[in-house]
Order: sequence, then structure tokens, then C-alpha cells
Amino acid sequence: MGKDAVLHVRIDSDDKATAEAIYDNIGTSLSEATRIFIKQSIKANGFPFQPVNDARKGSLAAQGALRMYAHREMRESEREAWIRSLSDKYETFNR
Repeated sequence: MGKDAVLHVRIDSDDKATAEAIYDNIGTSLSEATRIFIKQSIKANGFPFQPVNDARKGSLAAQGALRMYAHREMRESEREAWIRSLSDKYETFNR
């Protein structure tokens, strides 16, 4: 299988820089780490690790702990932004 799909993800710029530095230090890239995460998720049929609460950030119930990361209201606006970015990209190529 070739690499023919693109994944756009919005994250905090400080988190991105930190993750890039971590993966650079171990000899890979954030993109490759993301590909590894996805492959391992497929093999595990879920998260390839057990998500845990960070007690320093407050107490969350074990069930639903990932809600603090979810932004369901942003899904549609992010989808629309992605579609616009593709439209802009292909308009540039077709000029």
C-alpha cells in the first residue's frame, strides 16, 4: 500500500514543537510516529496504550477521561477548513 491519504490535525503549537523534539531525539519524525501510532491502533483495535489520568490536572473519572481532549463542536469547522484548504490548493494548480 502506498501513502496516498493526508491527515490534517490541529494541535497546540507548543505540544507540536515538544513532540517533534522528542521524536527527533530518537531518530524519527512526528509524521512517522503518527503512522506508527495508527498502525499500532489498528493492531490493538483501539488505543495501543492505556490512557491514564494526570492527577496534576484535576480528577477525572476513569471512564470518559478522554473527554477533556475532545472538541466535538470543532469537528465540523475543522472539516470545512480542510475542504477549503483543498479547494484553494487545487485552484492554484489549475491556474
